Amino acid sequence: MRRALRLATLVALITSTRSAPALAAPDEVGAVLELLEASRLEEAAPLVERHRAQPGLGAFVAGVYDFYRGAYAEASAGLAGALAEGGLDRMSAEAESFRKLAQATDEVTHGFLTARSAHFELKAGPKDELLMAPALVALERALGEIGGDLGELPPAPIRVEIYGDITDLAKVSPLTVAEIETSGTIALCKFNRLMATSPRALVAGYPWIDTLSHELTHYLVTRASRNTVPIWLHEGIAKLEETRWRDAFGAALAPSQEHLLATGLRDGHLIPFSAMHPSMAKLPSQEDAGLAFAEVTTAIQLLTQGRGPAALRKLIGSLRDGSDVSHAVAAVTGQTLPAFEKSWRAWIARHGYQLHPELGLSHLRFRRDGGKPGAAGKDGKDEEESAEHTPARTPAELRARGHVRLGTMLRSRGRLAAAAVEYERAQAIWGVGHPEVAGRLGRTYLSLKSWDRAIAAAQPGIARRPESAGLRVTVGRALLEKNDAAGARPFLEGALAVNPFDPATRCGLARVYEVLADPRAVPERAACTVLEAAP
Repeated sequence: MRRALRLATLVALITSTRSAPALAAPDEVGAVLELLEASRLEEAAPLVERHRAQPGLGAFVAGVYDFYRGAYAEASAGLAGALAEGGLDRMSAEAESFRKLAQATDEVTHGFLTARSAHFELKAGPKDELLMAPALVALERALGEIGGDLGELPPAPIRVEIYGDITDLAKVSPLTVAEIETSGTIALCKFNRLMATSPRALVAGYPWIDTLSHELTHYLVTRASRNTVPIWLHEGIAKLEETRWRDAFGAALAPSQEHLLATGLRDGHLIPFSAMHPSMAKLPSQEDAGLAFAEVTTAIQLLTQGRGPAALRKLIGSLRDGSDVSHAVAAVTGQTLPAFEKSWRAWIARHGYQLHPELGLSHLRFRRDGGKPGAAGKDGKDEEESAEHTPARTPAELRARGHVRLGTMLRSRGRLAAAAVEYERAQAIWGVGHPEVAGRLGRTYLSLKSWDRAIAAAQPGIARRPESAGLRVTVGRALLEKNDAAGARPFLEGALAVNPFDPATRCGLARVYEVLADPRAVPERAACTVLEAAP
């Protein structure tokens, strides 16, 4: 595992540093670094404070500890001082690496706002203030569910940082911009905090609350296991748990994931668990990353089948107590790792996963305008413009695409009834809920104030494109116009979990909460006012 190798290297470097101060014993320094990487700062703190005033390794470890606890300016200054004092020898490169990270993170987060809840401290730039309140509500809910599943409730506060652009994420993490764009990895759990890119940095937003829950799961697994879980298990557990803030344990694969897995099985192209090391972000494409996530999700589904969350607690406990991964898997399933992987391959092969060629992979598309608030996927319009079309395979598909193009042209000219006719013709070819027509037809009927038709057109598309905010907004707004605030709430809250900068979503939620006498009406009305006033 990367953790074990890295720590062994660090301890070897420490041991070989002859000028290390006597009080900062090498084994104690290694123990501190191990605790920091396991996000167990409360255990590291007494060891660090014992040697903080010591030059050399004592100052180095204190600087790294300050970085992990979020005191970036202090960490940068402390590490610079440790380097200036000398005596680190081959640890100097490690100290300089942490110093640069601390300095960059201090610069990126300068001016960030802070919001707190019972268990979280969230920091984000002023442009992302509108997502802070819903993020904390969802994270508290996620912690209750995921923490219960994994048997881990860490001390507060859990730190969360949301960055305005992927270039900022690259500055404060081991990822490069190229790796972020190639793999679609726009969030991670590292350095004792959850780190995510704002949904305003993407054309149509992204499931950012699921993503925060995913990274929270990594944080909890790291702590509970003392950082002993290999990457494929880590990612599988996190993927399975990421929807726990809104769903029951063991939710099914999304249609787009099912398609990637079915395609991989058909083509004989599956990614070995070993190839996922050291990170999913290092995989060569968003398709490979998506396939890898689908694979590890199903592996954890099989591992927990009939056993539930208790299987995860047993697996994590075995690894924490010193078992290797093969023995830990055997403790849960009765099979060694090679036998389990063989069983898993047979299981997914007979599972009957379906191809969804009309879906493929929903690529993340990054904005180049600085991510103006309210711009990301506003009311579904950017979802239409950025739709990833697969090549037409039949004359019928070509006709359907022709109807969609004509319908869109008519709609742009205000001829809504005629546009609806063309979209209906495309839907007759493709079927109800097809992602290339459901949103367009639903929004057209919404403009025509035909509420029931808008719902009938858009709602079936959600099952096929659960990551679409636009489809959810359409259904939610139509239900609200039908005076069904309770029915509208889950659709608009689902849209908020993808794009919190759409005024239609926030204004719709304000109306819903006002009708239902929900205290969230006040912040939602404030968000609505800000977004409606935005240029």
